[in-house]
Amino acid sequence: YPNLFGFIRELYQTGNISETVDIDEIKKHYYQSHVHINPTRIIPQGPEIDYSQPHQRDIQKYEQ
Repeated sequence: YPNLFGFIRELYQTGNISETVDIDEIKKHYYQSHVHINPTRIIPQGPEIDYSQPHQRDIQKYEQ
Protein backbone atom coordinates (compact mmCIF):
# COMPACT_ATOMS: atom_id res chain seq x y z
CA TYR A 1 0.00 0.00 0.00
CA PRO A 2 2.52 2.61 -1.10
CA ASN A 3 0.04 5.51 -1.17
CA LEU A 4 -1.76 4.80 2.09
CA PHE A 5 0.70 6.58 4.37
CA GLY A 6 0.69 9.64 2.10
CA PHE A 7 -3.11 9.60 2.12
CA ILE A 8 -3.18 9.54 5.94
CA ARG A 9 -0.76 12.46 6.09
CA GLU A 10 -2.75 14.42 3.52
CA LEU A 11 -5.99 13.78 5.40
CA TYR A 12 -4.39 14.77 8.72
CA GLN A 13 -3.21 18.05 7.17
CA THR A 14 -6.60 18.90 5.65
CA GLY A 15 -8.30 21.87 7.26
CA ASN A 16 -8.51 21.60 11.03
CA ILE A 17 -8.51 17.80 11.17
CA SER A 18 -5.15 17.67 12.97
CA GLU A 19 -6.68 19.62 15.85
CA THR A 20 -9.25 16.88 16.38
CA VAL A 21 -6.83 13.93 16.33
CA ASP A 22 -5.24 12.58 19.50
CA ILE A 23 -3.09 9.67 18.34
CA ASP A 24 -2.19 8.64 21.89
CA GLU A 25 -5.87 8.44 22.82
CA ILE A 26 -6.71 6.48 19.67
CA LYS A 27 -3.92 4.03 20.38
CA LYS A 28 -4.85 3.71 24.05
CA HIS A 29 -8.50 3.08 23.22
CA TYR A 30 -7.70 0.49 20.56
CA TYR A 31 -5.30 -1.54 22.70
CA GLN A 32 -7.26 -1.32 25.95
CA SER A 33 -10.84 -1.74 24.80
CA HIS A 34 -10.45 -4.81 22.60
CA VAL A 35 -9.66 -7.48 25.17
CA HIS A 36 -10.14 -10.29 22.65
CA ILE A 37 -7.35 -8.80 20.51
CA ASN A 38 -5.07 -7.69 23.33
CA PRO A 39 -5.91 -9.57 26.56
CA THR A 40 -2.89 -8.11 28.36
CA ARG A 41 -3.91 -4.57 27.37
CA ILE A 42 -0.30 -3.67 26.71
CA ILE A 43 0.03 -0.45 24.70
CA PRO A 44 3.08 -0.33 22.41
CA GLN A 45 5.26 2.77 22.70
CA GLY A 46 6.12 3.37 19.08
CA PRO A 47 6.47 4.25 16.40
CA GLU A 48 6.54 8.02 16.62
CA ILE A 49 5.07 9.32 13.36
CA ASP A 50 5.09 12.95 12.29
CA TYR A 51 1.86 13.35 10.36
CA SER A 52 2.72 16.96 9.55
CA GLN A 53 5.55 15.93 7.21
CA PRO A 54 4.91 16.53 3.50
CA HIS A 55 2.60 13.86 2.13
CA GLN A 56 4.00 14.00 -1.44
CA ARG A 57 0.77 12.62 -2.82
CA ASP A 58 1.12 14.61 -6.02
CA ILE A 59 4.49 12.89 -6.66
CA GLN A 60 3.33 9.35 -5.82
CA LYS A 61 0.38 9.50 -8.22
CA TYR A 62 2.72 9.56 -11.19
CA GLU A 63 5.45 7.18 -10.03
CA GLN A 64 3.46 3.99 -10.56
